[in-house]
Amino acid sequence: MSPPPAVCYRLARYRSHRRAGRQARAALAAAGMRLVERPQEADVVVLHDEPWTYPGHWRAFPELAHRPVVGYAVWEPDRVPAAMARWLAMPDEIWTASRFCRDILAVAGTPVRVVPHVVDPPPAGTATVAALAARLGLSPPRFVFYLIGRLEERKNVAAAVAAFAAAFPAGGPALVVKTPTPLPAELAAVPGVVAWPGAAGDDEIAALHGLGHCCVSAHRAEGWGLCLSDAMAAGNLVVATGYGGNTDFMTAENALPVAWRHVAIDDPQTRERFGFAPADTPGWAAVEHDALVAALRRAHDEWPALAPLRAAARQVATRFSPAAVGTAMAGHVARLAARARRAA
Repeated sequence: MSPPPAVCYRLARYRSHRRAGRQARAALAAAGMRLVERPQEADVVVLHDEPWTYPGHWRAFPELAHRPVVGYAVWEPDRVPAAMARWLAMPDEIWTASRFCRDILAVAGTPVRVVPHVVDPPPAGTATVAALAARLGLSPPRFVFYLIGRLEERKNVAAAVAAFAAAFPAGGPALVVKTPTPLPAELAAVPGVVAWPGAAGDDEIAALHGLGHCCVSAHRAEGWGLCLSDAMAAGNLVVATGYGGNTDFMTAENALPVAWRHVAIDDPQTRERFGFAPADTPGWAAVEHDALVAALRRAHDEWPALAPLRAAARQVATRFSPAAVGTAMAGHVARLAARARRAA
């Protein structure tokens, strides 16, 4: 029997992409694939990195021209800029986390396959959860909403805080806002908001999922939404914009998706950061404020009645387990390696 194909799985530097890549690489190894460090040793190379880095990979490793190459990418705006379409045409095929991303990335003409992220968050240790609760000044039976995101237009943190303020003007529950940078003063001053800025380890984020009841996201677009799938795997309720890659695992049967409307990306800096020319008009979603307010109230007021949704939410950990995703990836790798052998 011939040995399984050798895979060089190169990781991105960006934290969430790197975490997803590490989990995918481990799932591939568990599925029986041989992992190697150098592209020249590989039968198949996977570049789990931003498409703009692809030309650099080809310059650094000329041997990529002589073996199958997969680009793993996710995307959020509803179209891609011209330069990105050229980068996406470089690999033999593209893997992406969701159907949402697949439909957008297909513009390059390269075959695109949905390879979901692994949902296997670390468990929340009891002591770590207690330490975080003490640090944030939270204790039972207080209801805890929480969100995790950067202070950028796409994550739309201000909209989530505004909806929380409107839903609970008299106070009561808390909203933990986990951001890498300090929360603006006007948001931190909202009654019930608990700002948690700065870096946090995976164990601390797991503790937040263990401490919180309901994860909130007013995002404008997600390629997948790791914090949402992690929250669901922890058995928490999720209230989030019903748009983007999260709709592959988040439905009205296991969460509270919120209505939205399509809007243009107005901020020139945001468009530039995504690589769009000034004349380009990409778009994404704007969550409906009143619908988000109503969903937050429902999550709090109907908590016992929503137990079936929380139970169903846990199934994402089975559906996207390391074994399930690893087996699917191994099948794609074997297909690519066999095709390369036939071509040779």
